[in-house]
Amino acid sequence: MTKKIVLTGGPASGKTTMLSILKEEYGTDIEVAKEAATLVYSGGFPRNDASKRYTYHAQRIIYTCTRELEDLATEINPSAKLILCDRGSLDGAVYWPYGVEDFLKVMGTDVQTEFGRYYAVIHMSPPNDPKYYQNTAVRIETLDRALEVDREILKIWEGHPRRVIIPAYDDFVEKALLVRKTIKQIIDGEI
Repeated sequence: MTKKIVLTGGPASGKTTMLSILKEEYGTDIEVAKEAATLVYSGGFPRNDASKRYTYHAQRIIYTCTRELEDLATEINPSAKLILCDRGSLDGAVYWPYGVEDFLKVMGTDVQTEFGRYYAVIHMSPPNDPKYYQNTAVRIETLDRALEVDREILKIWEGHPRRVIIPAYDDFVEKALLVRKTIKQIIDGEI
């Protein structure tokens, strides 16, 4: 069975860039499940984090889309050694306006079920530098909000049996080398 790995962390932590690097390096040995939130928001769904109703509807769509993209990645490349997921199904709970327990109830799941979907979780911490937080149609977090989201994501994945935390580095290359090393250890069965 193909191992499914979550690459998560706060906004601007380098997840999507890292996935591009890994796909280039491993080719068909991995398949990438893209970030659902980016697809939803760049596809025209309005983003308004100040509105609980907008966020409620958006996160329901993102949760479902995340799971479907992961299942599709498995079907697209059934011989892949790894499915690398740009965020995981629990990440949306940190944006949920009514709390984590309500998120789980509405989605009809629980933390252990969601943990069970993933062989490992790699958490990439975002940089503590405002130059990395430029608003786009998809990314609207300030530095303070990005760091808060990162702390909440760390908390929600706490307890996963194979969680690796990659700290923030001033030099992205150092961070990328640690992620690459972790992926190799997973492929080699060391993690």
